[in-house]
Amino acid sequence: MIDYILIILNYTQLLIEENYLSALIIYFLFCISFFFLSLPGGLIVTLSSGFFFGFYIGFFINIISITIGSLFFTILSKYFFINYFNKYLSKYTDKLNKIIKKSSYEYLILIRLIFGIPLIVQNLFISTLEISKLKFIISSIIGFTPYFLIFSYAGDRISNLLEIKSFSIKNFFSIEIIIVLIIFFVIIIFRIFANINSKKN
Repeated sequence: MIDYILIILNYTQLLIEENYLSALIIYFLFCISFFFLSLPGGLIVTLSSGFFFGFYIGFFINIISITIGSLFFTILSKYFFINYFNKYLSKYTDKLNKIIKKSSYEYLILIRLIFGIPLIVQNLFISTLEISKLKFIISSIIGFTPYFLIFSYAGDRISNLLEIKSFSIKNFFSIEIIIVLIIFFVIIIFRIFANINSKKN
């Protein structure tokens, strides 16, 4: 089975090399559509970006496509879903907006940083909030960046097909990386509490 997968990947790489610009555009549009629909398998897609296009281009494909796709999703969700159920949700969304108003960037970044929450859940929740598109874009880019740096790098590392058989995503979550992510979490949470206390004072 693994040998069959290697053959497919090798053939795909050759196609990309022969039609690089076209492949890049098609793949980028695919990623936007994928993240817009919030389909399962996001880890495979983000790894594939680094695998086929290298660390730098793969990272930019990942971060830009998920931001654009998620933005389109929240806009449509707010229009078709949230507004339709607004009379049922308003008492909850009003409270949420009051809570995050002082530290909206920090809360939004924290939502993106919490690994394991499905993208569709994140975007549905964010679509209930009163935030600008610019704030959505900036917080999404900051929040997604730590993970996409790791996944794009991982995909680039396994672009050597011989490494695929021994590859494990656990190899890229070293103690150092985990510590950096924890520090990032702590800073965001500290800023949230600092803003809450300043509001009380």
